Amino acid sequence: MRRSREVGGQGRVPGSANPGSGQRRGFASAARSKAWWVTLGLVAPLVGLGVGQAVVVSRRFGASPAVAPVDVTVVPSGGVLISETAVEMAAFGDSAMAGVGVHHVDDSLPVQLAQRVADAMGRPVHVVGYARSGARTIDVLTGQVLGLQRGPDVSVLVVGTNDVTGLTAPATLARSSRALLDALVSLGAPVVMSSLPEFRSMRLVPHPLMEAVLVYGAVVGAVQRRAAAVRPLVRFVDVVGAVGAEFVKDRRMLSADSFHPSAAGYGRIADALVPAVVTVLETAQPRGENQ
Repeated sequence: MRRSREVGGQGRVPGSANPGSGQRRGFASAARSKAWWVTLGLVAPLVGLGVGQAVVVSRRFGASPAVAPVDVTVVPSGGVLISETAVEMAAFGDSAMAGVGVHHVDDSLPVQLAQRVADAMGRPVHVVGYARSGARTIDVLTGQVLGLQRGPDVSVLVVGTNDVTGLTAPATLARSSRALLDALVSLGAPVVMSSLPEFRSMRLVPHPLMEAVLVYGAVVGAVQRRAAAVRPLVRFVDVVGAVGAEFVKDRRMLSADSFHPSAAGYGRIADALVPAVVTVLETAQPRGENQ
């Protein structure tokens, strides 16, 4: 008579299936699959409903005219210089960095940020803006970084809004975000990257587009954070966490188009960014050292 092999007194062959455990794994897998499809079923229609409106908003405001090109040197407001050597700052990104929403260069985000850095460090700051209204992440990589005029001491980046309204695919955005940050780091200077803006403050954005923007904005923001987190020379700043509530509560933070920041709004964004900029400048190796 043939005898079955026994293992551990249980009468089972190693690796043989346990019907109960197999059923439990099957139920768990089915539950996860169902949860995924339920989530997708809720999000997909929401995003789909907003696509047409996103295109309209993106075309109407994404490529709005900016102020005159930024190429400005500022000095400390108090007039006291600790060093006469100017900080070289390069500003990259979309309409927010290009100054859309204000009428004077001095009110733009790059110049307001430069002024705060100058005041904090007691040094002149020469800031050059390469940002273009309507730019997506890939546009900064292919159309702005290549136009750099001189090596910066720090690069500042604000981008992603047009990737949200234009529904850039997450995999595409991940690749372009990594490539962009690598390209900026290769310039030999630290990078300060801003989070996405507070979309809830953009009162002109209609429903259901707002819901779609918030959902997809979370996706884009997560991609950006992951790309920045693994690059030591990149400092990611949560601007929304720092000043976003002010934009929701105070209409004066937005310009007349109810989409882009006003001079006061850009000032608050600059307030949120300046600590990171000053920190990376103070800890960075001076340009030209060990070269």
